[in-house]
Amino acid sequence: MIMDETTRWRATHRHRKGGLYRVLSEGLLETDGTDVVIYDDVQGQVWVRPATEFWDGRFTAIGGNLPD
Repeated sequence: MIMDETTRWRATHRHRKGGLYRVLSEGLLETDGTDVVIYDDVQGQVWVRPATEFWDGRFTAIGGNLPD
């Protein structure tokens, strides 16, 4: 992912193992309607995880750095 001076990636969550991630959106898995969280890392890799897993304590919100 190429970013210019006006675009700055900001982490919104930290994984319990230490990785930093930014939540992009929440959605539904097409096949069965499972709630999912869509998020990325600083390298631009996009991840999708069931919302129940994302919100079960594996990720902690980074205070003061949540999206507007």
